[in-house]
Formats: sequence, structure tokens, C-alpha cells
Amino acid sequence: MTRILIGFEQGRGRGDDENEVLIAEYIEALKDLPLAGIHAAAGRFRDGTPLLPWVRRWRPSPAEFAAEVREGLIPKRALLVQIRRIIEAEVYDPPSDEDRAKVAEIAASWLNREGETELGRPRPSPEAVAAAREDVLHEAGAKFREVAAGGSLAQLAARLDAKASAQKERVA
Repeated sequence: MTRILIGFEQGRGRGDDENEVLIAEYIEALKDLPLAGIHAAAGRFRDGTPLLPWVRRWRPSPAEFAAEVREGLIPKRALLVQIRRIIEAEVYDPPSDEDRAKVAEIAASWLNREGETELGRPRPSPEAVAAAREDVLHEAGAKFREVAAGGSLAQLAARLDAKASAQKERVA
């Protein structure tokens, strides 16, 4: 730390003990910061080109020095974030011509399987589906006519009530 502070007033009239306390304060303020950042900040102070405002008449305080180091590290950390993003980026390997041909072959076979479903059964034509729906509709109509053949709607409702009460007795 003494080497970094060379060129700055070390405190005239102060004893060695006071200088050691001052250096200990700098060390405490800068203890978690990278050494390269500390050297760069010291160089900026000596050149008179710090990133943060500073009165040249006075030696930078430990807090000012630490703030200058942190300010100088911002572009470096931004670069490290960018590098880290590039390193951690997902890598995409473009498919080879063989892979593309295999995918095209599978897609063509899937598109050409007009007559079969996934289970190997023949796929019904649209006409067959429409005919099956109509058959189901005719069956439902026949069941309704069969139930309704017993008389009027009042008689049908009475038969349904009787069935419901008979079912309640079976349950109880």
C-alpha cells in the first residue's frame, strides 16, 4: 500500500505509528478489491485523471480511493458479464446433410400414410364418418320413438317418475 501511495503526501509531522494506521485504513477499504484495479486507480490519481471528482490538493481518502477502484472496475465487469454470457450460451450444431435427408424421409412417410392411423387400422374416409354419424342419429331417433310410443308426454313423465321411485326403493 505504501508503494501505491508514493507521490501522495504521507502526512507531515506524523509519526510512523500514524502512517501505519493510515495505511491500515487504506488496506481495510481496499481489501476485497482486485489488485489490478487498485494499481490502475493509483495510476489515475497520480496522472490527475481519476474517473470520479477529486480535489488534487489532498490525498484521496480511503473511501475515495475505494470508490475510484470500483468505478474503474465497472467496464471490466461489464466485459466479464458479456464474456460469461458468450461462454454459457447454448451451442447449436446445424444438422448435417444426412440428418436433413433422414428427417425429410420420415416426414414424407408420415405424410404418405393416408390410409392408416397410428394403430395400423385403416383410416375412415370422410364419407364413411358422415354415414356413421347419420346412423347414430337414426338409432337415437328410433330409441326416442320407441320410448314415446307409450302415449303422451304426461304418460312418459309418469313412467319416468315411477322408475325413479322404484330405484330409490332399491337403494334404500
